[in-house]
Amino acid sequence: MRKNELRSNVLLQDYRPAMWRKLAFESMPGVGDGLPQAYSEQIRFTREIVEGLRKHKLLGEKLYWIIFASYMTENQLADVDEILCEIARKFEPIPRRTFFRLKLRALKMLDDRLNEIDSDTHEQPFSREVSSRTKRPA
Repeated sequence: MRKNELRSNVLLQDYRPAMWRKLAFESMPGVGDGLPQAYSEQIRFTREIVEGLRKHKLLGEKLYWIIFASYMTENQLADVDEILCEIARKFEPIPRRTFFRLKLRALKMLDDRLNEIDSDTHEQPFSREVSSRTKRPA
């Protein structure tokens, strides 16, 4: 991880590969349960963190769809225009400049949440206790 890179950006960039690896391992006969479960845990944790964006009073739903379209769709969207089209289909059209501003805001909010979880538990973000602790009311 680069010095100034947000942890949430790294977490979200790992989401799609983890989802595809999990599906690939589940389809292979004779593979142990441990590895797909680790991917399931990472996927569940990421989804819980991103779902937390919806609680934001003014921009919650918009921030959620920006992150979802940018990082969590099944197939990676090729460019910003495709992402903006996906957001317009799911939520409402937003200008390109607003997209970049809100995406950075959403990533910072996710990063703050990850830091809060770390300070609460003093554990790695993908442990089972941390995932269950994110379900408590804010």
